[in-house]
Amino acid sequence: MPYRHALLFLLATLTTIDASAWSRMADAHIHSINGIPCFSITKKEEARNGLPFLGALMVSDMSVQPVKEVWGFSLPPDMALAIRASTCIRYGSMPTGATGIRVEKLIPGHFYSVFLNGSPKDPSDPTYGYQGKFCVVATEAGAQKVIPIDSDMQEWRTKICPTHPSLP
Repeated sequence: MPYRHALLFLLATLTTIDASAWSRMADAHIHSINGIPCFSITKKEEARNGLPFLGALMVSDMSVQPVKEVWGFSLPPDMALAIRASTCIRYGSMPTGATGIRVEKLIPGHFYSVFLNGSPKDPSDPTYGYQGKFCVVATEAGAQKVIPIDSDMQEWRTKICPTHPSLP
């Protein structure tokens, strides 16, 4: 009988948990234009949820302790920005009406994280943000190259910027 009581208690507890506790973090899409990172949502997320509205964005340098915010902005609630998978929120470019911190130069060999604070129009969707990670490496020509780190790659967990990223 104690097993039955424990099971009933567990079921009762689970059914009373607030639905907001079931929140979800989705993947951000990171690519680059001329060595400058661009941030957006993935095509999969756009197909799943439509266009989310972005309220803030933050890029952090994970290679230093404590972790350092190197660029970010927030938008007033009435000016949230609808983003598509094809959108490029370019590192350092502040949207009209946004307030934020001054952009810092990305350092080759450092590991970075980006968080897009936004959610789909559908209030029943538990997605509350989009997260991505990337590294910046120097090229032989003296430029920089952005290496997106997917969530299924070893580097996502180790937070070490590779010269040649591992396969998922």
